[in-house]
Amino acid sequence: MIKVLLATVMVLALSGACSSGGGSDCTSTNAAKLTGALEIKNFSFNPSCFTVGSGSTISLSNSDPRGHTFTVRDTDVDVLVPYNGGTGEATAPAPGRYDFYCRLHPGMTGTIIVT
Repeated sequence: MIKVLLATVMVLALSGACSSGGGSDCTSTNAAKLTGALEIKNFSFNPSCFTVGSGSTISLSNSDPRGHTFTVRDTDVDVLVPYNGGTGEATAPAPGRYDFYCRLHPGMTGTIIVT
């Protein structure tokens, strides 16, 4: 029983380590202006807090050995980005502040501010 409990605690702790920031700390003042691809590496989005213009193309690049998604909450943006150098594209939604995440690895999160 103790082994099962310890294993559960380890899984929960490691899933938190996959988080890539964003969230409530992301504001229009500290958000990075996305000028290149949104990089997915080491189970993180980089940058995890960024700004982009509405209707702009968001290029995605994944160097992880696993596939990921770029999914923006409360929008229809949901792009599968293949593993090992895979790429994808998304169109920025209407102006606003949105949280995004990977559907396959929900601990991977960030925030996009669309102007």
